[in-house]
Amino acid sequence: MKGYNGRAIQRDRTRLRAKIECMGQKSHGAVLDLSQHGICMYLSVDIPVGFGDKITVETEEMGLLIGTVRWIRRPRIGAELVLTSNNRAKVESYYRFFKDNPVTA
Repeated sequence: MKGYNGRAIQRDRTRLRAKIECMGQKSHGAVLDLSQHGICMYLSVDIPVGFGDKITVETEEMGLLIGTVRWIRRPRIGAELVLTSNNRAKVESYYRFFKDNPVTA
């Protein structure tokens, strides 16, 4: 595609442990990347997930986020975050406290 420079919204690679739930089925996994509007997850257990399904993702760093499945490339799932003020505040908090201020050992 001529003139295409990639995604319009910046994504940041992460590796956050997560509990992921969709349609009552649960899997441990990880958040692989994150933006203000979306999230890419890795599922440790193959659970039924379909396009448009509501998905919840819980991490220690951000708490519970809610999204809608937009793409599936097993074992990876992409979801658009529901743009509530609560979801937005949790993502902004992650960037402020974890991403911008990395912990050094």
